[in-house]
Amino acid sequence: MTVAEAFEQFKSELELPDREQDKAAAAQKAIREHVSSHLFIADSFLTGSYARFTKITPLNDVDVVFVRNTGRVGLATYGGILPGLALDEVAEAVRKAYPSTAWIQKQSRSVNVQIAGIQFGFDLIPAWLRDPNGFWIPDADTGSWIATDPEGHAQILTEANKQCDNKLKPIIKMAKHWSRNNHDLLRSFHIELICRAIFLNNPITTWRFAVARFLLELSNFVGRPMMDPIYGQSRVDGVLSVKETADLLSRCSYDAQNAIDALDLEAAGKDAEAITKWRSIFVKGFPS
Repeated sequence: MTVAEAFEQFKSELELPDREQDKAAAAQKAIREHVSSHLFIADSFLTGSYARFTKITPLNDVDVVFVRNTGRVGLATYGGILPGLALDEVAEAVRKAYPSTAWIQKQSRSVNVQIAGIQFGFDLIPAWLRDPNGFWIPDADTGSWIATDPEGHAQILTEANKQCDNKLKPIIKMAKHWSRNNHDLLRSFHIELICRAIFLNNPITTWRFAVARFLLELSNFVGRPMMDPIYGQSRVDGVLSVKETADLLSRCSYDAQNAIDALDLEAAGKDAEAITKWRSIFVKGFPS
């Protein structure tokens, strides 16, 4: 197997979640039907990386928005509920709907739910229609409401992907795979925006050169705040400790050099050795 063939196989395997999207959509609708007996839900829809076709396995945190109102509201009139209580209400409704089959974990902005018999896990996000656009979602860590626009996020990524000849989303998935297996400190949407920033002005010629560029430039984004691209009011990056930042920067540097070495090995006609080097970079999942 050549390095190019290995990357094509890797790309194909990372596309598997996309083929399950219809099933995920049907599953979230079924959950909504059960939960809505215990909680008012005006609408619900898949969002996040799954809806943007940048999701990787495991499929245990598929984002679903539960729309809790029917008319757009400003922050002062969101309904009088505190962010933490908004999440508690979702968790309690799921418990009532699935009293013996649901595993529930409250998170900062969502409620993660795993239900026996359903192959997907979901992050259920309570949201209120925001005036004039987007949604309000809770942030229990800060006790505040955050403005977000899932459709706007999807449009930004779709447009960037088109500008990159439909090559950006596969690279995003490879970057997420690397991150998940190397400290797992970068948020999913943060990785998407990092890749967008890197590749909008740098054509993606081959998958391996693009991954190498990502690793070489990633250190420029680690530890630097990145704001929501629509409203600019909340951070999309996670706040890292000093140790976490150091660990991630060290791994970036180490694997950036490994990527350069892999490219040199391939150029020397040593594809098998180059593939071994790429396997060490991704830790697991890369073809042998």
